[in-house]
Amino acid sequence: MDLVETRMVALRMQEQQLAQFRRNQEKVNACIERLTQMDAGAMTPQMLDTINRHVATESDRLAQLADTLDATIALTTHRRTQARRLHLYDLPARPLSVIIAQSDLTAIARFKSTARPVTNALRPIARNLRLPMAIERAGLSGVMQFDDQLSHSDVMKAMWVVEEGGEGGWREVGGTLRLAEHGGYCQLPVTVGAANLQTHATKGDFLALPCVFAQWMLVGRHVAFRRPNGQQDGTLELFRHNNEIRAIRNEPNFTMAIDPPLFLPNRPVHPFSQHPFTHHAKPHDPPVGSRILWQQGVGWGTAGANGGAVSTSASSMLKGLLLFHRVLAVGVISHSPTVAVERSVRGGHLDRIMTRSPHTALNGCSGVTTWEAASGRCVQLHFLTTSDDPFIAWMSFNISPGNNQDVHVTIHTTEAPAAGVPQDAPFAQRFPLTAAKPRRALGPIAAIVLDGQTP
Repeated sequence: MDLVETRMVALRMQEQQLAQFRRNQEKVNACIERLTQMDAGAMTPQMLDTINRHVATESDRLAQLADTLDATIALTTHRRTQARRLHLYDLPARPLSVIIAQSDLTAIARFKSTARPVTNALRPIARNLRLPMAIERAGLSGVMQFDDQLSHSDVMKAMWVVEEGGEGGWREVGGTLRLAEHGGYCQLPVTVGAANLQTHATKGDFLALPCVFAQWMLVGRHVAFRRPNGQQDGTLELFRHNNEIRAIRNEPNFTMAIDPPLFLPNRPVHPFSQHPFTHHAKPHDPPVGSRILWQQGVGWGTAGANGGAVSTSASSMLKGLLLFHRVLAVGVISHSPTVAVERSVRGGHLDRIMTRSPHTALNGCSGVTTWEAASGRCVQLHFLTTSDDPFIAWMSFNISPGNNQDVHVTIHTTEAPAAGVPQDAPFAQRFPLTAAKPRRALGPIAAIVLDGQTP
């Protein structure tokens, strides 16, 4: 076979391969068209894993194909118009859209800078499939959404904001938003718009802060301290002022100190055993100090230079501010009689509660917040209810300065008193729904706290 015949055979084989390639493309196009119309929530993790494996393989093959085409074209022609006939730019966009939907953000940026069809495919895929999928994976379904009118660049920004969740993801922020809704301070899902996204000018600005701070700066302005009469006492917004983070008001006294010094670091025996704020510190949600407080008749203010409190985390402080407003500004809270319980009774169950991680809610509880005041008072609050309950209830463990052995336990609730039950009846009879919730968490000391038994 001479050279001419060899080339003719090669050309026929190339035509056949290209024809098969186009048929495969059409088949993939049809499948992707159906995929983009599906509800992202209908896909199981196993389905996504299978797609990811195939996407990774095909992505490598596509990159190799691009390199081969570029090298071949560069060796066979010097005319740019001919070189672009088989360039990666001319590969159909649809097959690439699967890769876009499953690739990380760095890969997407590289594709976007390399191929024009990718840019066209990226917009509907990112908005309709990738972003909803990221929200679901972050545990934010029904909690947070993005404005439908976002520009393409803002959609890309929204993607990396959700996907760059760090160690804790969006768990803490999602939990705080759910508590805010339960207290009547916002409606879920909150909608993040272009103005919210501009809070962080660049990805570097976003990543420069601990995750919970960076995330809450996007949603905090949607949480308003409203009273039942409609009066509003500001929003639970965070502000960045140079190297400071401020809460509620963009004023110096409302600054939050990240990883502040503890008020009593040399206490011989800390009431929480080894100091939990440092022992269990989370870099993405670090301990914070604040002098913000609620002043009756005045509103939000600040304590003196030597006052305030240190919370075990930023999210803990945000939850505490929500609760302070609910108790002090809104009111209508009922409290059980406070019971002092020695930590070692009934097998030391209470001691184990006080020495566990302050980030871990007790069994049957939906969340926890912990702080230590400048006075030396230490407090843990465990939330007994969720947004499914028609009332809010929590349980407080309070250790006074100078007495590390006795823990003062109180139940707090917005539940309406049971009809027909006298006001002087035991708390468990007047508020039966609330009283039923902490028994599991209190375990062997439940009868002491709720039923008046002696230790």
